[in-house]
Amino acid sequence: MNSIYCTVLSSGRLYQAIAFFLSLKQVEDHAVIKTLCMDDAAFDLLHLMNFPHVELVHVRQLETPELLKKKEERNDSEYCWTLKPIWIEWLFEHVEVDAVTYLDADLFFYESPQVVFQNQPNASILLSRGDIVIPSFDPEEVKRLQKLLGRYNSGFIHFKGDKAGRKCLSWWKKECLKECKNAPGEGKFGDQGYLDHMPALFERVEDIETKGVNIGHWNYGQHSFYEKDGRILLDDGHPLICYHFSGFRIVSQDDMQQIHEKGRTDLPFFQRSYREVLRHVIASVEQVDPYFNGYAKLEGDDA
Repeated sequence: MNSIYCTVLSSGRLYQAIAFFLSLKQVEDHAVIKTLCMDDAAFDLLHLMNFPHVELVHVRQLETPELLKKKEERNDSEYCWTLKPIWIEWLFEHVEVDAVTYLDADLFFYESPQVVFQNQPNASILLSRGDIVIPSFDPEEVKRLQKLLGRYNSGFIHFKGDKAGRKCLSWWKKECLKECKNAPGEGKFGDQGYLDHMPALFERVEDIETKGVNIGHWNYGQHSFYEKDGRILLDDGHPLICYHFSGFRIVSQDDMQQIHEKGRTDLPFFQRSYREVLRHVIASVEQVDPYFNGYAKLEGDDA
């Protein structure tokens, strides 16, 4: 099957995006990552860095009068989320490809995700569960958050270009165009809340069954992690495929804040090595363009 990966990023997420590009290339040499750049700074810097497996498209190539109106009405995060299904659909229409897997740019890969698709070859849409498991939280608080944020996380979602996949993708696009708010609400949160409705509305929608996929701050507490023979394993020996380093705010090389994990003392051990990777990325970017600034403007800034 001819398959590609894609992502959406702005200059404020570029350091993590480069770490993501390098990690996926390390575990899957033939990977192609179609990257939608939301601003000139991200596009120009990545053009200079010239990663052979990263193919760039500027957001201007997708923007229509309708989208430009949405751009005025929505903040940066909301506009990026709005574009996610539009970007995937654009790729199906402009690239000869059988499947597209959208990946958030703050993912980091430790194993190839191809096993995910091999394990569920009949699915047209694969969704990543976003079950909230935070032992220190009150169970009622967890239940409330789950209802607000939805059952799935949209940082890893796979579509085939068949009838079922395209029909579901078209519906998601229409819903995101209607509303895509950066405010948790029951049944809706950005582009993510709509995923809850896909299994009931469309055929061949499946939850990802492969373990070790898209673990993040919302659920790492249910797992134990350890290293063996150079691989990171979890629980009963399943490999960690990818971790979602959501909520990182890189203020400087030496100040990387995790806005979702303040006060937690059980952080996975591999966060230390991830921070080291980011420091190397920042140093590499400075060599290419010493004037580029991808640092967070302020703690908690979601732009």
